[in-house]
Amino acid sequence: MSTGEKSAYNLTQLSDMYGGNQDNVKKTVEIFCDQLAQDMIMLRQKFEESNLTSVKDFAHRMKPNLKLFGVMDMHNLVVLIEASSLAGDKDALGPQLEELYSRSKALMALMKKEVLEA
Repeated sequence: MSTGEKSAYNLTQLSDMYGGNQDNVKKTVEIFCDQLAQDMIMLRQKFEESNLTSVKDFAHRMKPNLKLFGVMDMHNLVVLIEASSLAGDKDALGPQLEELYSRSKALMALMKKEVLEA
């Protein structure tokens, strides 16, 4: 499992929370990946519907989990998405969301390979 240098994620806080129980860590990573995939679908749908309030709400809801999993680059991006949604800046929001989709897809693939299939 990736907990070290320059990793896309850090499971130290999660592992500490479970007292080092790796089965619980794996189960939680699986739930996180499933939820992240669902959130990406909903963010895309709400953006396409121009429902920026819902985009902001989904982005806000994602922040604690991204922080727990040590995915700070995505956490910071979600903070920007939340601010752009609040400001009604759809021009900035489109590229930000595309970046989030791309990073999410890569993160889920990496976690699947390094954690769930390990």
